[in-house]
Amino acid sequence: MPTFMPTMRLRFTGFLLAALLCCAPAPRAIAGPQTVHLIIGDTLDEQGKPKPLSPIKRKLLEALERELGVTFELHMSPWARAERYAIDGAGLIFGLPKSADRLHALRYSDVAAYNNLWIVTRSDATFTYNRIEDLRGKAIGIVRGYHYGEQVERARASKLFRTDEDIASRGTRLTRLMLKRVDAVLLYQPSLQTARDVETEINAYMAPRLRHIGAAANAGYSVLPQPVATDAGVFFAIARNRDDGIIDRINAALARLQQRGPN
Repeated sequence: MPTFMPTMRLRFTGFLLAALLCCAPAPRAIAGPQTVHLIIGDTLDEQGKPKPLSPIKRKLLEALERELGVTFELHMSPWARAERYAIDGAGLIFGLPKSADRLHALRYSDVAAYNNLWIVTRSDATFTYNRIEDLRGKAIGIVRGYHYGEQVERARASKLFRTDEDIASRGTRLTRLMLKRVDAVLLYQPSLQTARDVETEINAYMAPRLRHIGAAANAGYSVLPQPVATDAGVFFAIARNRDDGIIDRINAALARLQQRGPN
């Protein structure tokens, strides 16, 4: 056998290994958490700029991110626009109340949280509230485009009270209350809070703002002890033709968080 054959075999083996290495797929990068577009109706400050999420909402979203292994990419919009984006399939939406039309277009999750609907007045102009009829003839500050439950919406449609619809700026609505432009403001707060908790939070929030009002800021704020209602719940939802299993995953994550209880 010619003496050059072993050398040729080695060279051929080298060429083959090189070819295999060239054709082998490159190592895949380790994938990070899935990004999920999350639409939320915004709350505005007095300048009309979106305010950051409340600590309670932020805590819920962060807990769900950990449970689901995702990262929520937040998109804040006025509620009417946020609803339209969600129905068009732009992403998941959080906090949009249910209605017949929305249930037809969107698939909703189980309840993620509850809110109480409170009545806020000036501390020197409180009144007794036991039922919706007690709001007869009053001017009530609400957020334009937001839904406050069937009871309030029926009363509103029947002109039981007059609504003062404003942008989603809590500071602006509470300022109008202090200036006596309205008799009361409707305010949703997490159900874990008592009327006294909400009252303390509002007075602390408005204290620096009242200095700019001047002599008209001659009272504080009171939260009436009886909430108008506890809402049907706060949900996640997504367009029915865009649900790739995310709602089932959210439901399972919410069940695990509820089972473990508050941290």
